[in-house]
Amino acid sequence: MDKQTTTAGQGLGIAALVLGILAIPLAIIPCTFIVALIFGITGIALSSVALSQANRGNGAKGLIIAALVCSILGTTIATLWGLSMNKGARVARRFLRQEFRNDLDKEFEKAFKGFGEDMEEAFDDLEEDLEEEKGKDLEDTLLRIEKELDNKNEE
Repeated sequence: MDKQTTTAGQGLGIAALVLGILAIPLAIIPCTFIVALIFGITGIALSSVALSQANRGNGAKGLIIAALVCSILGTTIATLWGLSMNKGARVARRFLRQEFRNDLDKEFEKAFKGFGEDMEEAFDDLEEDLEEEKGKDLEDTLLRIEKELDNKNEE
């Protein structure tokens, strides 16, 4: 004789099916993959409990298995989207950092391009000024010595 089937686990199975069905389109849309993950994981948990109840109470399992499959599918797609978006974000961050470094290098190069030449010119000017001053000092010293010698010779 056939065993009679009950409705054990059917309420949780329907809730899990709804969550699993909602998780699939939400998982396909890139910006809502987190909501799909929440719905999918909740659907997996509910359908697991419902399957356990259906096994104990000799309930129908078709709807519960469909809920489990939909929830797993939605969770898988959402996880793949999340991983790919994470990888894409890391690549974009690395690219932007490199672009920022390149831009910064260019700006420093522009800002300090003539700096070395300007410093070289400044040192050359300073050297010329010092040489002129040394020459004047030496010239003044020689004139002074000459005068002193002349004064000594006259005495």
